[in-house]
Amino acid sequence: MKRQQGFTIIELIVVIVVLGILAATAIPRFANVGVEARIASMRGVEGSMNSAKEIVRAKWYAAGSATLATVTSADGTSIAVQTTPAARAGYPTAPGMTNALNVGGGIVCADAAGVTTCNPTGFAACTVTYTEATAAVSSTALNTATNCGG
Repeated sequence: MKRQQGFTIIELIVVIVVLGILAATAIPRFANVGVEARIASMRGVEGSMNSAKEIVRAKWYAAGSATLATVTSADGTSIAVQTTPAARAGYPTAPGMTNALNVGGGIVCADAAGVTTCNPTGFAACTVTYTEATAAVSSTALNTATNCGG
């Protein structure tokens, strides 16, 4: 009787086929991680915008002047605020919100026509916006995964 010294070619092929099946099912799951990460980072930007607008307004109230047009943050950044109407007084303007935010990591924020828009580099539709006219933050673009590369 001959003693077996290693694996047969059939055994090796079976192992390769099983590994191929496992890889084929696992790769699509890992591909979606990038989309989920982008959406999660933009949710973080949404939270930053909401926090920034409330902190700026609190700082404006603390200054004690209803006509104050700018607020200075702790790091010396000057943030423009709205003075009228009374319901939005103290909230940042769109350029003020851009100054108040300190985001990085491939996320770009810009303001135009009273709206501050933040999006990851290369994904223009994956946005979080701050609208000066309503002092509202919107992340409705994140509800569609295709906007963020999915």
